[in-house]
Amino acid sequence: MIAVTVIATVVTQSLVVIGVFSYTDNKFDEYDDAFFFQKISRTIELLETGDQAQRELVLETSTSEEIKFLLTQNPWGSEPLKESFRAKELQANMPGYTILTSVHRIDIFDILGVLFGTLQEHCLVQQNSPTIESDCPHWTISVQLKTGSWLNITSHSLADSSVYLVPVLLSAFTSLIGIGGSIIVLARRITKPLRDLTEAAEQLGRGEMIQAIPEKGPVELVRTARVFNRMQERLSRFVTDRTTMLAAINHDLRTPLTSLRLRAEFIEENALREDMIETTEEMRTMVDSYLEFSRQEATEEDPQLVDLTEMLQALALESTNIEFPHQSSFLLSCRPVSIKRVFRNILDNGLKHGTEVRIELKQTPEQIQVEIYDNGPGIPADSFEEVFTPFLRLDSSRNVSEGNVGLGLSIARTIVRKHGGDITPFYKGSGFGMRISLPHDPRTRYS
Repeated sequence: MIAVTVIATVVTQSLVVIGVFSYTDNKFDEYDDAFFFQKISRTIELLETGDQAQRELVLETSTSEEIKFLLTQNPWGSEPLKESFRAKELQANMPGYTILTSVHRIDIFDILGVLFGTLQEHCLVQQNSPTIESDCPHWTISVQLKTGSWLNITSHSLADSSVYLVPVLLSAFTSLIGIGGSIIVLARRITKPLRDLTEAAEQLGRGEMIQAIPEKGPVELVRTARVFNRMQERLSRFVTDRTTMLAAINHDLRTPLTSLRLRAEFIEENALREDMIETTEEMRTMVDSYLEFSRQEATEEDPQLVDLTEMLQALALESTNIEFPHQSSFLLSCRPVSIKRVFRNILDNGLKHGTEVRIELKQTPEQIQVEIYDNGPGIPADSFEEVFTPFLRLDSSRNVSEGNVGLGLSIARTIVRKHGGDITPFYKGSGFGMRISLPHDPRTRYS
């Protein structure tokens, strides 16, 4: 918005100023030329016909602050008529005369020299002085009279096209101060609520508890912020209500499960008693695991800035069969307990189905990737997505579980996705593993 406004302002101001100055300048030039050349022609006529006293009077009368007339034995001009500035006008108004000229048109540097330098004093020409430096703006016309003397006319020089840059730049600059300043204020008033809304949506998507965003700015953004705050309240209420309900169900189921176990203890037949006890324990484990899985979306753990390399090194030291050669450190904003649980779950699964586990830490412009793979048999490629299904156990290949009920990777992926990342299975050579991708800010990386 700011860039478009700046460009549009500069273009429109330039066109307006150039158009106005070009039109008015041409009109004034026509008037000035007619007056200037008529005055020279009339002065020449009077000098040619008058005596000495009359010539001095004519010169004194014709000279003004803008045009100076002086009779000398040598010309001040140096360029012949055919190379002169305004040669056609000179020849038309003074036919039959020998004319020499010298001109230095006013350019933008001359204006800067007058405003910020000493050009005005440097180029000040005295009444009877023929000395005019070439770098000073001037227009000198030397006309040889019939008596052999030269009439030297010195006038202010005409402006070069570069002079028009001054009003254009000044007009554009003053417009930008007013228009550009107001646009910047307006843009900040719009983008600040948008940034707040974006950050809040990102935090909410990661499952973080956030404060209600301020409802300020333009009317449309106020409405959007109000709707977002209501949505956040409803989502929080829904998750809290569901977790509370599941906790109540878990509590209610514990009583009959405990009763069943106690009754199973009184069964005299050993085989039947053991089967009953095993079944009730499995039911209790499933109920507890389901409650644990459902609670992941309502975790209250606050994000912290942790050293991911240090965390993985600590986990690698828990077993001699885990290799982690990475040395560079990376800071990651995460829920450390939950992320550590993800890594430990996958490491335990790798040790269960393989004899060696390797951890590799990689970085992309937008992510930190942790690859954990082992030398176990792996799972079929067409089962990559099924392995994340809750309570699904791939007994024929790999059983990634939590409490042996098939919730390990479901919980792990829920945690990672709440951090804005994902988990994907992959094969690397003959090994199989899981790639954990987590978003990160490149500015938090250090070595």
